[in-house]
Amino acid sequence: MNLYKIHLIFKQYYIPILIALASKIVVLFGIGGLGLYLIHNRGNINIWELWNVWDAPHYLSVATFGYQKVGVEANFIIYLPLFPILIYIFKLLFQTSYLISGYIVSLLASILLAIMLYKLTVIDYSKKIALFAVLILFIFPTSFFLHIPYTESLFILLSVAAFYFAREKKYWISFIFIGLATTTKVAGLALFPAILTEILVFDRQNFHKKNLVGKLTILFLGSVISVSGFIVYLLINYVLWGNIFQFTIFQKQNWYEDFAPFGQGLVNTYQSLSWRQGLEKLTLGYAQIAAFFFALVISIYVLMKIRLSYGLFMLVNLFFYYSMSYWICMPRYILTLFPMYIALALFFKNIFFRYFWILFSVILLFIFSLIFIQYGPVL
Repeated sequence: MNLYKIHLIFKQYYIPILIALASKIVVLFGIGGLGLYLIHNRGNINIWELWNVWDAPHYLSVATFGYQKVGVEANFIIYLPLFPILIYIFKLLFQTSYLISGYIVSLLASILLAIMLYKLTVIDYSKKIALFAVLILFIFPTSFFLHIPYTESLFILLSVAAFYFAREKKYWISFIFIGLATTTKVAGLALFPAILTEILVFDRQNFHKKNLVGKLTILFLGSVISVSGFIVYLLINYVLWGNIFQFTIFQKQNWYEDFAPFGQGLVNTYQSLSWRQGLEKLTLGYAQIAAFFFALVISIYVLMKIRLSYGLFMLVNLFFYYSMSYWICMPRYILTLFPMYIALALFFKNIFFRYFWILFSVILLFIFSLIFIQYGPVL
């Protein structure tokens, strides 16, 4: 891509790009600078190291050494491979550290995400609504994950791209993006039933008897492509441990997370309110429950009022998060439910709601960012 094409892209999408860049500067350097001033128990560190906490060093470890079978690093098999692979590639391209490479991957992914979310939203709504959707994403209370070496910006980008190309009826490209998403997060598996619904419901006129075999072939091969990333991940588990589901064992042993689809996670979180104290009660208790029910209400609204496939994607993902026996990161998980930002953008037609949400969201973004720097796993 030459400089002229980059100039044209920037000229066409400069507002979404500037929103992404402005939020990145505010979060990394504004809130990060405040964090350096307030937090004194991390030693002499810089801005980049300040945000390199909790899961981030684990991704960097996989990028640096690959998956390991000994030591604490053996637990890092729970992290899917695409994000660490990209960190490794960009480290070689830019001849920089793995940490800075992680920031570069998140930077590029967040910029492309801003563009793709705008492009997807503008298919159905005005440019103003599309810009609101981008703004809401980048001021969301846990949107700081988009700017640091975490998978969120990459995963949401791949999810939005999969839907965008499905909406454009470029199904092969859509399936490829689903496959990449399933190499980034297990939640990427929720994309296939949603995209399949998009195709069967909104493109059913092309499923005539004369081309039915061809269309079914596309769907079959598309399903194979869509799950290919996750299959590769399962094979990595098998090669290393002789068990394709070894990651679930480590998840249960070290993070106390198991599949419990009948509400055990919600019950456990509610019961924990009786014994948790202080900040932990707020973040590991009330915030987890509030985030889930907020996302559930928005998901149902999206399903009924905006688009069936979008709502299905949200609900399948939300069911996956709901089915964890131990809730610890619900506010982070719901960040990936991108149709939520389109729904909230529609509510921005109400001036009072618009300014209320912006103020409310920005305040929580500052608070959650500072909490994350100090007590990351609670979000």
